[in-house]
Amino acid sequence: MNDIDEQREHARSQQQQAVHAGAPIFIRACPGAGKTRTLVDRHCNTPPGPRRSGRALLSFTNVAADELRHRCTGEANRADLTAYPHYIGTFDSFLWRYLVRPHLPATPVWQHILSWDHIPAARVRPRDIPLSSFEFSYDPTTRQTSVQWPKAAAHLQNSTLTESDYLARAKATRERLWQGSGYMTGLEVRIAALEHASDASCTELLKHRFFEIVVDEAQDCSALDLLILTRLHQAGIPLVIVADTDQGIYEWNDARPEELHTFTQHIPDHLELTGNWRSSAVICRLAATLRPPDRTTPDVAVGEYHDDSRPLLLLPYGKHRKAISRFADISDASDAFTAWAATWNIGADSCLALAYKNSAVPKARTQPVPDYPKEPNTTALAWAAAVFTAADASISARTHALSIATTLLREHWYSEEPGTLNELLTRHNLTADLFRRRAASFLAGLPPVDHTPARDWRKAARKVLQTQTAPVGADGQSPTARLIPLAADELDEPVSRLIGVIPHPDNAPSEPAIRSSSIHRAKGSQAQAVLVHLPRAQDINELITDWTNPHTNTATSELLRTYYVAITRAQRLLSLAYPYSKHADITQLLQSNKIEYQVETTLPQDRPFLF
Repeated sequence: MNDIDEQREHARSQQQQAVHAGAPIFIRACPGAGKTRTLVDRHCNTPPGPRRSGRALLSFTNVAADELRHRCTGEANRADLTAYPHYIGTFDSFLWRYLVRPHLPATPVWQHILSWDHIPAARVRPRDIPLSSFEFSYDPTTRQTSVQWPKAAAHLQNSTLTESDYLARAKATRERLWQGSGYMTGLEVRIAALEHASDASCTELLKHRFFEIVVDEAQDCSALDLLILTRLHQAGIPLVIVADTDQGIYEWNDARPEELHTFTQHIPDHLELTGNWRSSAVICRLAATLRPPDRTTPDVAVGEYHDDSRPLLLLPYGKHRKAISRFADISDASDAFTAWAATWNIGADSCLALAYKNSAVPKARTQPVPDYPKEPNTTALAWAAAVFTAADASISARTHALSIATTLLREHWYSEEPGTLNELLTRHNLTADLFRRRAASFLAGLPPVDHTPARDWRKAARKVLQTQTAPVGADGQSPTARLIPLAADELDEPVSRLIGVIPHPDNAPSEPAIRSSSIHRAKGSQAQAVLVHLPRAQDINELITDWTNPHTNTATSELLRTYYVAITRAQRLLSLAYPYSKHADITQLLQSNKIEYQVETTLPQDRPFLF
């Protein structure tokens, strides 16, 4: 038996321990540990046949709960495990169904709602402020609810009421809708669940109903969730807590990894799943550098790509650099990412682009935009027309397209006038915005960039140019070949080929596009190749500061936990894209952590392949 066989056998042994271990138990599962499969195997270990009590399998999203059901009914062929007396669902629905609703008074008619926005009456008068605009929090020690109004200033202009007045009215509105009308959001459900979890008559019923409660993704538990689980544990209800504390990225929802750590210290038995069936050893080593000092040993890569040695791929970009890279922006870097992935037989549909914020997520592009043209000729004008009408073109590409059109219009209208464009605008009392609008109108009117021969396309473009009347102070001039030059050997070439764009027929199947997502939304997913975009120097500085601080790690920094989630989505290839101004800082960080990387500043076809 070789090393990888031994490592896989050890990883399977850990999974089997988790399948058969008695509750209560805490299971720490690394990324790609096969946690879902292990939980399903544990559930399938339940003998078939009628039972008086069942197992509850709880997660924090409907997607995760659906996955558990699907695996029980599909792979395991145990549909009985998804029906009474068992329960598979979200933590919220479990609390409502088994710990809250059965113990509420008969009236009013109680309803569990996702948000106050679902209730038309949930408005705070007199300015009709949505109740969801206010943030409520509960202190279990004092049993008091406090309220904040983050956007108070925007609503209080010229108001006769103060912020305190509105806070008081918000509390009163919530109390009326809750106690008077029976509406309960997640917070009210948890307040009631905490009270009932402290009542022996309630917990005894729960103990008879379920022989075990499994809480998956427990790192997403809020402080109130953990307190409820603490009360259930104290009541003797067998709990199985499964978590990867390094992936706790919901502090905004009051999820606190340090409190989960405190809670798990009261659970006597702990197990670890350290075999990573998802990622390569390179990715496991990088992820381990973000963790606390006592857990910097990388997870053991035991999956299909365990011996994949591809280093971290760096794709710096930026217009303000000295001939360093051909990548002007993140769209260019994204194109390079998919091109490099393709050289390793990773298709675009197996790629995932991530960023901390939605606004920075690299968007899929139908096809790469060719190099920005330098001379205002026919090829440049066709490029500008194609880019300006493309829904997925970058801002910098559109700006360059307008610049090309502006140059041609200026030559057409004011060919005899010397000086810069700014001087010309001043001389004729024009604005730059007006010129850009006219340039945009010109580009929008150009013929489509398709298989039309370049000579015919230029002829049609000339006619469009002739229809463009000068805004003021210039005599109309007939455009000449000098205005939109075209080389003799390009006359019969399809205009699309001149600019490197291959148009697809309307009925042609579209190429698979790279997936894109914020890091938070991508939690739980995976891809063979992952691109992480770091858009701003400030973001990179904050990340590097936390990463290099010996007192900061995934146990103390949500920022590091977020990027830990991003890194561990990758199976074979991980890439970072960032402004070139931070390139030295990024490489220094990687060198200090002894992480192998490869810098790429061109597309694969522009240089020899190095691997």
